[in-house]
Amino acid sequence: MSITFSWKVYISSSLDFLNALEQHPALFMPFMCYSENKLTADALESLFHVQLSLPGSTMHQEETRALNYWRDYLLYVEEKEASLSLEDILMFGTGLREVPSTSIKPQPQIAFQKDSRFPVANMCASTIKLPISHTYEAFQEAMDFGIQNAPGFGLP
Repeated sequence: MSITFSWKVYISSSLDFLNALEQHPALFMPFMCYSENKLTADALESLFHVQLSLPGSTMHQEETRALNYWRDYLLYVEEKEASLSLEDILMFGTGLREVPSTSIKPQPQIAFQKDSRFPVANMCASTIKLPISHTYEAFQEAMDFGIQNAPGFGLP
C-alpha cells in the first residue's frame, strides 16, 4: 500500500487557503511575494515611536530640539550627503537591513540621553537613544561617528 500526498489537496483543504488566495491575491501579495521598497526618511521616521518627557519641562524642550535634529539628519542622509544610508540607521537601531512587510515587534523607539554625546542603540529592544546636543552640527557629527563605529553584530 502506497501513500500518495498531494500538496494541492492539503493546501486547498487547509482553511480553504488556495481558494482564498485565488479570490483575493492582492491581500496576500505583501506576505507571499518579495518587493523591494526604497526606504525614505519619512518612512524611517514614522517607524519609530518617540518617548518625550512631560510637556513644559526643560527636558521636553531639549528633547524636542534633538527630535528636530533627528528629522533633519534623516533628510541629510536620504539626500546622500552622508557616508551612511538610511538602511545603516535602521540596522543600527533594529538589527534589520530592511523594513519587513509585517510590523516590527516591539515597535522601535526613540529615547533621549544626556549621559553620552553619541547615540546608543539596543537592537533587542529596537531603541535608539539620541544625544542631546546644542547645535545641529554637533548632533550630526555624533550620529555619524556613533553609527559608523557600532559593531552591528559583526555585519559589514
